[in-house]
Amino acid sequence: MPRRENLLPLLAVSTVLALAVLIAFQIYLIREPARVQADTAADVQAAQSAGGELFAAQCVACHGDHGQGGVGPALNSRALLTSASDELLFNLIRTGVPGTSMPAWGQVFGGPLTDEEIRQVVAYLRAWEAGAPDPDELAAAPDPSRGALIFDSTCIVCHGREGSGTDRAPALNDPELLDTFDNEWFRQTIAQGRPSKGMPTWGTVLSPEQIDDIVALLGFWREGRSLQPGGEEQPGQGEALFAAHCAPCHGAAGGGGVGPALVGNTFIAEQRDTELTDFILAGRPGTAMVPFAGRLEPEETAAIVELLRTWQP
Repeated sequence: MPRRENLLPLLAVSTVLALAVLIAFQIYLIREPARVQADTAADVQAAQSAGGELFAAQCVACHGDHGQGGVGPALNSRALLTSASDELLFNLIRTGVPGTSMPAWGQVFGGPLTDEEIRQVVAYLRAWEAGAPDPDELAAAPDPSRGALIFDSTCIVCHGREGSGTDRAPALNDPELLDTFDNEWFRQTIAQGRPSKGMPTWGTVLSPEQIDDIVALLGFWREGRSLQPGGEEQPGQGEALFAAHCAPCHGAAGGGGVGPALVGNTFIAEQRDTELTDFILAGRPGTAMVPFAGRLEPEETAAIVELLRTWQP
């Protein structure tokens, strides 16, 4: 009669191994969410850091160094960040906003940023949400000094220095005009524009607070007072034209953005004035550099060329 084998030791070992695997799996399940969360937090932090560098290089000229707004609207805003999804912010940056000074930043639309870089900028903006100020809480009284800064970056090209008027638009610093119309009329006219007169709809570009600042400046003029932006010397024609037409792509001081830096630019230094003028008017097909023929008068193009010369060694 064959001897019966004792399988109890093998059964015991198998049971111990099964329990060990089960315990290890349970430990894994307990620790995995924390590990995933830590990895995700590290990835978000890295994206925010990279996005902050991109924002500093590309966006501060229009939106301010802390996203508080300037020529462009405030991005560090609770109202904006709680209502706009990451997808919406991504698409706005990628495609730009037609009819405004916000260009397309995505490479597929002629801009300099990859989709991953745009996502990093969105991550940087999203980091502001928890502590973003509420515009209603920060609503400040209209400031004519801020209005002067905005006027010199958006309005001076057509309405002239200190609103003295040009052949393209009437004088705003005119006592008869200012006495005829009240602040509300000017506020609505700026916001809604006068398309039949060639006046853009600035309400799609400027915030209500920025429009109020411009109206406050008009009130200063109504009192017969003069105000320079920031208490500094007002920019010359070249600076004003550059701010209105070129800064959104080339940076507020020509330091570069969507377009290349214009300060210390070898191409500019090697061109004659007539060649630079032709280049500005013709643009560069296939890039974000649009032709300015029909947008700039000859003396305006000459003023921009003169400014570019001062930036070359």
